[in-house]
Amino acid sequence: MATGQYSKDIEVEKEKLESFILNKERWAVLIPGYLHHELLNENDMIWVFQGDFGVIQKAVKVKLTQTKSEVHQVLFDLEGLSDPINGDGSFEIKQNPDGSFQLIGSLSMKASGFLAGIMNPILDNFVPRLVEQLVEEMAFTVAKE
Repeated sequence: MATGQYSKDIEVEKEKLESFILNKERWAVLIPGYLHHELLNENDMIWVFQGDFGVIQKAVKVKLTQTKSEVHQVLFDLEGLSDPINGDGSFEIKQNPDGSFQLIGSLSMKASGFLAGIMNPILDNFVPRLVEQLVEEMAFTVAKE
């Protein structure tokens, strides 16, 4: 399973950061290659983005289902709708000793089916970069608001 985790220190009010990670609409648009999203209900969202997998670039459509939502942590499952790719992820806030905060994002994805042998090595490179870029953009966006 391809995994990525990235953290970014950020100096912003705790409540502002908590509000930001709880609102999927605010960070859904920040994923690299964002095309569009649709909220289905309070917990489910369809997320479509252009995935740059190195040799392959294609639109990826996933269903994000929020499995846990607390002020300091959001957990979600991902179900591939355009491709047999599934996984899970999270965003978490931790306070540093100096009073600043750390925004931590993690993502795991795995392909299945007859293309799994080709897609999983590609995901091994794609997922860590995706998490890093998304967390960096989230931190930048919430800090400038």
